[in-house]
Amino acid sequence: MTVRVIIEAAGRAGLSAEQVRQVADGHPAVLAHLERADARGLIVGAAPALGHDPDERAQFRASVFDPVANRGVELRGTLDRPEQARVLPSAYRPNPRPQELRAAAAILRADGRFPAGDQVLIYQQMPPLADRENPDGTTTRRPTLGVYDPAGALRHRIVAVDVAAGEVDWSPAGVSVTMHPGDCESHLPEGVESLRDRGGPDQVRLRVVDGDTELWNLIVVRPRASVPHDPGDGSGVELRQVRHRGRLVLRQAHVPILNVQYEEDGVTFRDWQNQETRFSATGADPVGWGWRVCTRPPRTILERPGGDVGDFQGVAFHYADGELRIVSELAAGWYRYVSEWRLADDGTIRPRFGFAGVRNPRTCMRHRHHVYWRFDFDVEGAANDVVEQFDDTGSTIPQPLPIVREVARRRRHPARFWQVTDGSSGRGYQIHPGEHDNTADPYGVSDLWFLRHHPAELYDGNPGTDNRAMLNRFVDGEAIGATNVVVWYAGHFRHDQNAPDDHQGHIVGPDLIPVS
Repeated sequence: MTVRVIIEAAGRAGLSAEQVRQVADGHPAVLAHLERADARGLIVGAAPALGHDPDERAQFRASVFDPVANRGVELRGTLDRPEQARVLPSAYRPNPRPQELRAAAAILRADGRFPAGDQVLIYQQMPPLADRENPDGTTTRRPTLGVYDPAGALRHRIVAVDVAAGEVDWSPAGVSVTMHPGDCESHLPEGVESLRDRGGPDQVRLRVVDGDTELWNLIVVRPRASVPHDPGDGSGVELRQVRHRGRLVLRQAHVPILNVQYEEDGVTFRDWQNQETRFSATGADPVGWGWRVCTRPPRTILERPGGDVGDFQGVAFHYADGELRIVSELAAGWYRYVSEWRLADDGTIRPRFGFAGVRNPRTCMRHRHHVYWRFDFDVEGAANDVVEQFDDTGSTIPQPLPIVREVARRRRHPARFWQVTDGSSGRGYQIHPGEHDNTADPYGVSDLWFLRHHPAELYDGNPGTDNRAMLNRFVDGEAIGATNVVVWYAGHFRHDQNAPDDHQGHIVGPDLIPVS
């Protein structure tokens, strides 16, 4: 019998971006703090409801940012009374939005120093901002852009644009100018003017049905709407309320943290995962743009040449040989990432993350990617989780070692795998490291974290200047036996373009194997 993949648009508890703007416009404390007359021109985002099972009284947090003053506030309130939200100063600086980048590109093209030629390309750079500190203590917001001129003496330039003043800084301070003399990647980047969001739902209800049997039922969130955001930089394709054969197994699964560190000069980046880019996907769009059920396997930058090409942006689904693939391609500056989940009929879940890039000299330099999944296991409900480590002791039947307090762990001998199960039923999942997941260097910090669930620990806050994952700040000795447990799992990949290995496909990720 043919397995059917069914998707339906699904509602989302929370405030839309326009509702957040209305709250800000009617809140005297917001406008007073930002010294504005109205909310027009502010950068705001949607504010999803917080909590496991949010209702109309759930809490929310929303970021409101003024790009001209380069200042922001955070709103904290409840959905039933958003006008009574608390207003707190915020140091969070959102990445440039597409409209802001297009405005910056128009200013750049009008600059007299902009090179002539039809082949000149403007693309998004790393870091996304190069703000300038002024003598009076204020700062000026300046998105960065890359200029690719194949005929120029410098094929790549990084510039900063003051959109409010209409000015271009061709040598922005604080932006690394260390560049490899050549280009290593064959893929040309997409210009910032080209990639446009064509709408469609933020999330869908996905069902995989075999005859009369429902194998999978879950919510899938597009990268553009994934949490955490504002503060936070998205998390790729996000899964929620994941049920296998009617049983809840995961409340939430996503990648809230993605870091890069260069070996030669120590430059680091915290990459964003809410910018969807194009890839190839053939099939139907039953709920509108951004969601495609494919008739053949989708092809991302890892499977096809040509860089940012294809006819689709969003999330693609493809079922074959007993497994459903959920795929999206992301852009962060010159990086391209593949966010993927593989759901097998038997309940096995294979999270996967792929690494690639488009033409830029920085990609020629040796660097390490660190990707951090967050798994909120809720097998048989939120409470009563049991965490165990299984070591290689030489026995054919490894013995479990209970983990009863919050801890960070490395993937190294004798540890073989870890397990999270329900204390009553014994059902749950084993976490088996992927073949290419490696183990953390000092910058990568660790490989796994076992933490007690707290709604505010969705994002590490990134308080450091080196963008390092700050998950150890959550390890404070709390008991995790018979509680609600969250597992963070890190994969580490070293990209050396000059010495490629057999794994130059750049895919990492563990296998989550069901225990029944």
